[in-house]
Amino acid sequence: MSVQTNLDIDTTPFILLELPRAVRVDNAVILKNTGRSGDLAPYTLMAQVAASSKWVPWTSAAAVDGSAIPAGIFLPSDIQGAITEAAIKAADVTDVSILKFGAEFDEAKLVIENSLTLETVVNPSDATNKYMVKTARQILLEKSLIPVTAYCYSKAQ
Repeated sequence: MSVQTNLDIDTTPFILLELPRAVRVDNAVILKNTGRSGDLAPYTLMAQVAASSKWVPWTSAAAVDGSAIPAGIFLPSDIQGAITEAAIKAADVTDVSILKFGAEFDEAKLVIENSLTLETVVNPSDATNKYMVKTARQILLEKSLIPVTAYCYSKAQ
């Protein structure tokens, strides 16, 4: 008799391997955005505004305020989940966890807004920027944030 077993990809964790030197910021602040449309989903790729050090979803590959550079991933607590559109429109959102360095993560679960992808070339207008002409994937790899394809397979027993 054979029994078929399956692994549901939805049960695979987002972080597949955390490196010993992993860096999370647990008191990050997400910048208020009165024009926001939709909730901020868990595992959204984030950028950091240079002047304020506040976080925003990575939505532009050419901004000159620092937000053109993918810099971390929004990691909600188990009870927090998504951040509502209303909360982001009302005020800065505080005490947010951002993964900045040192983990392999499930690429399929990463959320990138505004039709950007990991293959999008980051090309901020600031000609002195060290991230000129690199893809988002290359920038994340430099931060030891490693996108991995989590394979799902069946095994007969």
